[in-house]
Amino acid sequence: MTVRPAPADRAHVQRSFVRGRVAPRGVVWLGFRSFWGHMRHFVASAVATEDVDSRDWMTPDEPEELAARVVAVLGASSDAEASGPRSSFDVLGGLGRDLWIDFVADTGDDLSVSRAVASLVTSEYELPDPDRPGEHLVAPRGDVLLFGGDTAYPVATAQEISNRVLVPFNEVLAERDDGKRRVLLGIPGNHDWYDGLDGFGRLFRRRPADEDVDARPSFVGIPFRQLELVMGGKMEKPEALVLSGYEPVQSASYFVLPLTPEIHMVAVDRQLRVIDHRQERFHRRWLEQNPQVSPWVVMPDPLFAFGETSPTGAGMVRSLSLAFGLRDHFLLSGDIHHYDRIEEPGLLHVVAGGGGAFLHPAPMVERRRAMKAQWPTPAQSRALLWSVPIKIALGRSGFIPHAVLAGLYAVSMLVDAGVRLLGGAAVAPIATLLIATVVLSLMGGLRRKPRAVAALAFFFGLLLAALPIVAFVGLDLLLSPLRDHLPMFVIAALTLGLTVVLGAGLVGVYVALLTRFGIEETQAFSTLDHPGYKHFLRLRVRHDGQGVDGWCVGLTDPLRPGEEPVLVDSFRWRPGARS
Repeated sequence: MTVRPAPADRAHVQRSFVRGRVAPRGVVWLGFRSFWGHMRHFVASAVATEDVDSRDWMTPDEPEELAARVVAVLGASSDAEASGPRSSFDVLGGLGRDLWIDFVADTGDDLSVSRAVASLVTSEYELPDPDRPGEHLVAPRGDVLLFGGDTAYPVATAQEISNRVLVPFNEVLAERDDGKRRVLLGIPGNHDWYDGLDGFGRLFRRRPADEDVDARPSFVGIPFRQLELVMGGKMEKPEALVLSGYEPVQSASYFVLPLTPEIHMVAVDRQLRVIDHRQERFHRRWLEQNPQVSPWVVMPDPLFAFGETSPTGAGMVRSLSLAFGLRDHFLLSGDIHHYDRIEEPGLLHVVAGGGGAFLHPAPMVERRRAMKAQWPTPAQSRALLWSVPIKIALGRSGFIPHAVLAGLYAVSMLVDAGVRLLGGAAVAPIATLLIATVVLSLMGGLRRKPRAVAALAFFFGLLLAALPIVAFVGLDLLLSPLRDHLPMFVIAALTLGLTVVLGAGLVGVYVALLTRFGIEETQAFSTLDHPGYKHFLRLRVRHDGQGVDGWCVGLTDPLRPGEEPVLVDSFRWRPGARS
């Protein structure tokens, strides 16, 4: 069935969304289980240096060889075969027709949302024809499915990729099997690297014909025996992670794929920090040898994040010596979990990280770089922001803040009681102020905007320090009729409990204000783990050589019964046709 999506309603502000109820549910980022993912992050960051690099085993494909492999999977047309040998090989020359590519990034989180995204990606659409205003064209499911990084959360292990991506995708693909062979490509993001690319390699690395590997699609989740892993037990992993109907063709986590003589896809892997020197030489050599090429660069994170230059994105651009004034460039990435498009001379910049993970907001303060399109809008993002404090206070984002605050307040009260017995002054508020200010400053990204973060952190540190006193006085007044009947430890426990809940709410207000004023954009919505505004890109590489047409198709509330796809944005990239 072909669907014609209606334009997305950017004026409508929706506050109520449906959440998944089937395990695995969305990652609760302040929960104790996700703490395992944070630990993997720290360990991976410690070992992922130039001395210990999982890319050492890789030999990147020669670009023309990779293009030939893609064509072999998709099947060359009779016209292309009749054209005879060429001095160089590109995908569209081998196919003899347009190439359709589906791009999805930041995928495996809530299983139900992943299933909705799978249905979105595998549908056929009628989309606005860029050549005939007012007319539509049929946009089939892509010949290529390109994953743009962060395949699963909180860590892209074989288990999480299977449970949160492959099982829901394969269930949908089984219902829509058309017998066609398609190509699977991917680049890793930081969450893929937290697993040392083990899960990533099992899914995206090509499987030679002489290897005896079980290549059956995954329809049953893999149980995650975390305790067994921590205690040193051995966990069985599948040899290959298989997406039904899609064939992996790449040998490394980075590649160059010639699409047309003038448009080559340059796919980048920056590990956890920077592009390594081997990859840098590989990409630079190819671009220097092909000065006629306009690069379509697929990056694990964007050059512009929330309208501002990203240090990691700028580092990748410098490493590849991308000169926007000399060639036209199309930069495509995920990592930020929303959609936006920026156009500047010589540059089309698209962020499309809505493949299933929790939502990131649109920037809520005016940025230096104007966006041609964004989804959700700032108004839609603001409508969701102020549910953060109550969600954190009630523990629906996890109980790590409550545990930290309980420990801090309990220790402070005990120390304060001991000092008072010895005749000293109260020290608990001062200690709480100092510790809370340091922790909140680190949460707010002190290095990026030190003055704003430090000032706000100190203010909320004062509030957290004063909170036990306010809670004790309030409870004392409230319980005054029962004061003679309640033991002191009961009043102390009630005070501690109330203080912890209110303190967690204050932390929620703090991170919400960071986002509202553009100081730090991700913390608040990470705790919100919002299921809305999911999307992917359907892209057409034109056989006539003009360039690339793109459409962003999304679901505002993916799990609401009867939810229909919407057209978020459409764009064209025409290298060499600058106005």
